[in-house]
Amino acid sequence: MSDICVVHLVRKKNGTDPFRIFLESYIKHQSGIEHSLLIIYKGFNGKSDVADYENLLKGIPHTFLFVSDIGFDLQPYFIAARKSESKYLCYLNSFSVILDDNWLLKLYTHIKEPGVGIAGATGSWGRIGPSPLTQRKYVPIWKKFLRPFAQIYFSHYFHNFPNAHIRTNGFMVARDTMVKIQFSFLFFKLQAYQLESGKNGITRQIQGMGLSAIVVGKDGIGYEVNDWQLSNTFWTRTQSNLLIADNQTRKFDTADSETRYFLESFSWGHIHDQRPSNKTFFA
Repeated sequence: MSDICVVHLVRKKNGTDPFRIFLESYIKHQSGIEHSLLIIYKGFNGKSDVADYENLLKGIPHTFLFVSDIGFDLQPYFIAARKSESKYLCYLNSFSVILDDNWLLKLYTHIKEPGVGIAGATGSWGRIGPSPLTQRKYVPIWKKFLRPFAQIYFSHYFHNFPNAHIRTNGFMVARDTMVKIQFSFLFFKLQAYQLESGKNGITRQIQGMGLSAIVVGKDGIGYEVNDWQLSNTFWTRTQSNLLIADNQTRKFDTADSETRYFLESFSWGHIHDQRPSNKTFFA
């Protein structure tokens, strides 16, 4: 058994295209270090249901694990941690795409350092919350009524900006650390957000163990929390130092300038003026 296990989540509802794109990037870019590959099949009905996916994997050593489609994507990560015998786990979600050679070695170089608890390809200081009421002339009265209660809810479960957290599209963690993280069953999307970026989320729990959270760029540098915005990895500038892409980083790449403006402001707080827009974000 390798000391490192790469865990990739595959959801049936997404079809084969995201998986094919991931595999193309996995084959194209050398990992730089020996590892095993575990495929989590989420929402499939057994081996006959994954024949197309297994055909894509021909020639690639791997194991697989079936989980139900109940709950959200983070839940299977903990199942994999409990079943794995590897010392370190690198998790890649359904839309992850590897962008550079030695990507796994770069993450491993930092996670094995004393005092480092989680090394991710991206991080953010953003805090989710109720979308602001836009400048439309008509806003439903129920939205106006519920907004104060939503603000109370989000303030209870999420730190105000800057709410630093490693994003779970691609991250590496010691198995012993992962199995210590406490969580409840993820029935709702907001519970998944809480586990990723809440006051008692993955990053905060790991920091509570006295360990640090590092963002690792394509340049191989490990960026401490205060320097994440300088890493040029997530929702800022060109994202050219990004090691592992996902649907959210591609959203920024393809967005118009106004949308990029708001996404960057959400994640890093660079911009605090009152620039008018009818756009709202819940990222």
